[in-house]
Amino acid sequence: MSYLKNSRTAESDPASLQGFDPASLEGDPALVAEDAITTLRPFGADVPGSLAPSLGAEATSDEDHALWRARSLAAAGKRLEALQVVRHQLQQTGASSELRLFLAWLLEQGGELSEAIVELSTALEGTADPVPIRVRRGALYARLGRTAEAETDLRRAVLERPDHQQAHVQLGIALVRRGVPAEAAVALREGLRLDATDADATYYLGEALLAQGDLKEALGMLQRAAAMTPDNPRSYMLLGRLLDKIGLADEAMAMHKKAREVAIK
Repeated sequence: MSYLKNSRTAESDPASLQGFDPASLEGDPALVAEDAITTLRPFGADVPGSLAPSLGAEATSDEDHALWRARSLAAAGKRLEALQVVRHQLQQTGASSELRLFLAWLLEQGGELSEAIVELSTALEGTADPVPIRVRRGALYARLGRTAEAETDLRRAVLERPDHQQAHVQLGIALVRRGVPAEAAVALREGLRLDATDADATYYLGEALLAQGDLKEALGMLQRAAAMTPDNPRSYMLLGRLLDKIGLADEAMAMHKKAREVAIK
């Protein structure tokens, strides 16, 4: 599989739900709201790694104990306490890929993306399986608007492991943000081929198709994305924009209204 050569370098501006105005959605720039679906869920709803049912079943060393405790605290919504546990253990034992990856996740959940990237970079140096870490770091680079670094990580991940579904999806998202919808669509279609249930890939493919003017397929994708993540206003925003374009004003206003309602919940 090949991707088209990039041709544009301008980063798209985020669309805000503050003072939402349907008319502001006119034009071609990609709509970029808060990206990770985890930002739409309460903290602790998606803690990576399994939480031990009991300390004895999971912890065989001080590091295991610290990781178990940090995961438990995170699952209870106590992110700052979990951070303290992980950082203290890292000071005691030094490098640990698993601990650093969990620390990066905690930092990401708190919006400390640059700090999370530092931890991922350190973890990358000591791992035998770099692709998942490259994908995570590339996704964070993209969220920070550091598109060149994002694409370097994500393209390398795709080359090293063509079957890594998230490598394709995150590359596609980065390309949508950079305003390269045709290449983004190629990457996102491959991500959906590998996992047809991926809500992010579905939404961003809809966005890429809309930017290319493929309104019929974009409509289907965005409707599907809205059904997959009904608590996410992004799909309703883009559906409203698309419906405006095809002259369905009443339906468009209903989508704009739905986006506002979901955003303030």
